[in-house]
Amino acid sequence: MKTPVCESDTRSGELCMECKRKMAEGKITALDFEVAQVLCKINERYNITEASFTKALDLGNVVLILTKGEVGLLIGKQGKIVAELSSALGKKVRIAEVQGEMKKTIADIITPARLLGINRVFHEGKEITKVRLSRHDAPNLPLDMPTLEKVLKHLLEDDVKIVLE
Repeated sequence: MKTPVCESDTRSGELCMECKRKMAEGKITALDFEVAQVLCKINERYNITEASFTKALDLGNVVLILTKGEVGLLIGKQGKIVAELSSALGKKVRIAEVQGEMKKTIADIITPARLLGINRVFHEGKEITKVRLSRHDAPNLPLDMPTLEKVLKHLLEDDVKIVLE
């Protein structure tokens, strides 16, 4: 299983010098380490060795786990793996794929709400990414608007404006 933390560290519960350096530089976080350890334990029961996870983001009452692999592997049959992750972390867990098309990643994050489109626009003298969502789906958003904008800004590495149409 691919994680941002060494496999030996996830098994031992202690960070090696290389991973401590990564943490000091901000490349990994304590949450990344915790998720890697939980996934290592789950792997012993469900064999998810083909799964990968690149980053975990704490969004208050939700933990967003980003993967470059198949999302279904971290969700599991009937949601068993994501349910165990949620139980172990004490928060609701959402899984999103960050490899490939950004439109799919955003759609994964906002599900069950629907994504209408993504546009590059000029706003107040600079270019930003405008994410258009259906006004009718606003109550179905898994995150509040400011948190969602913050997450998308982090993922897209650009200024983001969410618009309900």
